[in-house]
Amino acid sequence: MTGTFNIRQSLLGHQARILGNHEAIRAMTSHGTTVGDQSEQDWVAILRNFLPERYEVGPIIAVDSNGAQSEQIDVALFDRQYSPLWFGQQAATRFVPVESVYGVFEVKPHMDKEYIEYAAKKVASVRGLYRTSAPIIHAGGKFRALNPEDRPIVGGLLATSTGWSTVEGAIKGLDAYLPAYGDLGFLDLGIALDTISFDHTPNPVEGEETSTADNPPREYRHDGNQLIHFAARLFRMLQLTGTVLAVDMTAYERHISPED
Repeated sequence: MTGTFNIRQSLLGHQARILGNHEAIRAMTSHGTTVGDQSEQDWVAILRNFLPERYEVGPIIAVDSNGAQSEQIDVALFDRQYSPLWFGQQAATRFVPVESVYGVFEVKPHMDKEYIEYAAKKVASVRGLYRTSAPIIHAGGKFRALNPEDRPIVGGLLATSTGWSTVEGAIKGLDAYLPAYGDLGFLDLGIALDTISFDHTPNPVEGEETSTADNPPREYRHDGNQLIHFAARLFRMLQLTGTVLAVDMTAYERHISPED
């Protein structure tokens, strides 16, 4: 052994650099649209900084094989390996098959009752879409088509601060206003950078199957390390999800033929 590696200091240093970049634009302007656009770009960069390259990160509109679409999503995590993005994009927003989506997040300046409800509505617009599932052929045979219910879409809220003046007030407000488990708009996790993060992350138990649908209790972090905690918990949720659903191409292909 040639030395030791300080994991805590490394993570805190990474967090400090990210937070510094996030605050730089706010020191220069108070223009709402500029700050809002920058916030979305910042969060895309933050998640790309933490997550493996297999996860595509950016704004999307999710679509399904019935022709329905979600509301515009500020920051989504989606797949490129098994789901081709053949619908193109408008400006910087891609149109992505809902089967390809791992998670969706709303970006807001504050975490409060109004924005929690708004984020829940956005998340529900994606989860309410119809998801197909096809088997995957591999060198050794074929993986069966997965049940979409076994691949829940993660939803959350990303904010700079909270609308409450104290940590205690934030916890009380979040307990009161976060959607109930089972709602389409249920938020698995969220963060207000300067104050607090929350999550509902299953704790794997050796020898037992663990799922993101296990409805674990809500946990809070408010010790100054909430960004690292949030990123770690998000990554754990994605690990439990595994790979997204493979698109059933025949369900989309039927729209190519002219109608009789």
